[in-house]
Amino acid sequence: MVAGLRTSLRVGLLSAVILAAGCVSNGQSGMYGGNFDHEEAAKTRMSLGLTYLQNNNYTQAKKNLDKALEFNPRSADVQYAMAYYYQLVGDNLRAEEFYKTAIDLAPNNGDIANSYGAFKCQNGDYEKAKAYFFEAINNRLYANAAQTYENLALCAQSQGKLDEAIGYFEDALQHQPARGKTLFLLSELYIVSQQWDLAESTLQKYQRVAKVTPDSLWLSYEIAKGKGDVEKAAGYGDMMLSLFPESELTKRYAVQRERLQKKIVKTSKASNNAEKALEVTVEQATKEKAPQQTSEIVSESASFNKDPINKPIQETSVKQKPVASVADEGDEKNTELSENNDKFHVVKEGENLYRISLLHNIRMATLQKWNNLENTGAIIAGQTLWLVPPSMQEE
Repeated sequence: MVAGLRTSLRVGLLSAVILAAGCVSNGQSGMYGGNFDHEEAAKTRMSLGLTYLQNNNYTQAKKNLDKALEFNPRSADVQYAMAYYYQLVGDNLRAEEFYKTAIDLAPNNGDIANSYGAFKCQNGDYEKAKAYFFEAINNRLYANAAQTYENLALCAQSQGKLDEAIGYFEDALQHQPARGKTLFLLSELYIVSQQWDLAESTLQKYQRVAKVTPDSLWLSYEIAKGKGDVEKAAGYGDMMLSLFPESELTKRYAVQRERLQKKIVKTSKASNNAEKALEVTVEQATKEKAPQQTSEIVSESASFNKDPINKPIQETSVKQKPVASVADEGDEKNTELSENNDKFHVVKEGENLYRISLLHNIRMATLQKWNNLENTGAIIAGQTLWLVPPSMQEE
């Protein structure tokens, strides 16, 4: 989750600072003459430096940002860009210094406050992060409140504060209802908290503004399973097999497919047994009751059979226990774990513990315990996570 916050920050900051720098041409008149414009030269160098950062050319990025700082050390945007550079290369002390200077120079700049909040969250200072996020949000001139609420939600989630995270995602959607990333992340949290109806309605909104992906189909699959509709779940899974056969999530579904089919067969048998039992009951009642009461009994029975709420036998056969997610299926998890030869997982940029738990069919709490994680968000890109208990971990 911290990795996701860092990715969100990187995209947002580069856009904000490049926009602030403006489109400055490389052939400004008088740049090297007597009327040298230090401010414009600093903007040009800063823009070049950030462009190099986008292309992962850190050497040229640093050279241009140093020049920008030399030309205009009192520019809040230049200080801001330098802070971001040092944040990316892991020099948090220098990043902190440049962020503080940038805020001192531009105390009402919402973009800087938002990015400093993300920096604070990345370093585990949740309360200060919240303070800077809200400083940006409460700035009437700040136009990216949805982005900042999303950052707040990611930050809260990284601290295991799922209720707060859900609230902040919902706030983000108040400002930008069709924000795809927020809709997707909120759907995930509704699934984690087993709020199936909200998860379904939120994912439907996401699907109206985004393309179908393995991840979105997987969430649909999870929701259908959570609601006890195994046939619908199988439909989504088979769609994954058809559209995205090479996806890791599709491979995960393929492992579970046989067990899901068994559930469908079991559900079908239970439904048939329920219908037969109902027919016997109606027949017995018809024989025992007076002829004038027969039509009333049949009418009530037909109503019972049509009402999806009144199917206790079928419901019991489908859901012996609440289904939180594929990663929470108890004994079935152990079977799949034995089929999975992977002993560890290397965290990719943008991944969080929830996604990894789905991918490997292991509960988040279990992953957290096996890897001695303080909270579910305490992972970063490049980190290796054990997928087996300590007794099976090799030194």
